[in-house]
Amino acid sequence: MEPFVLPPGLYGIVDPTLGDPLAQARLLAEEGAAAVQLRCKGWARDRLRALAEACRELPIVVVINDDVDVAVATGLPVHLGQDDGAAPTIPFGRSTHTPEQAQAPGAAAYIGFGPVFGTTSKETPWSPRGVAMLAAAVRASPVPVVAIGGVSEQTLPSVRAAGAHGWAVIGGIWRAPEPRAAIRALLR
Repeated sequence: MEPFVLPPGLYGIVDPTLGDPLAQARLLAEEGAAAVQLRCKGWARDRLRALAEACRELPIVVVINDDVDVAVATGLPVHLGQDDGAAPTIPFGRSTHTPEQAQAPGAAAYIGFGPVFGTTSKETPWSPRGVAMLAAAVRASPVPVVAIGGVSEQTLPSVRAAGAHGWAVIGGIWRAPEPRAAIRALLR
């Protein structure tokens, strides 16, 4: 198996509370996003697997959120939080919140770092980390870093200047009046 490499750029996260996840994934692929994460909290495993299988046909990297079993069954990478267990034997990314966590990602192929600016997409005990801490995480990490939390068209220049390999966005796309325009702005 070839090593997993996360391409640089926009890492869109789909969420069924904000619309149809398959339609969201298709839109991200059409517009040229680098990757899409299927974050379908509370979905039955067979439903998530069906979505993952449908998304495999898209010309975009597809990552499963949290569910190692679905990732293994579909041959897709998985993204795990700090408390989501030991490193799986498949390609994975890991959420991090401090430069120390970023420095020791284990076998992760990439890390998500944040929340950089805060987030309204999920509950988190972590306060906004800020661009300076993002830059420290980028320097500390031996793998690519994806910034997450409050990334928008306005904050993206500072995220890129901090050296982030990618930028994960949920609300900035799916809560925008025109999601397609929001995606395009995040790709400029």
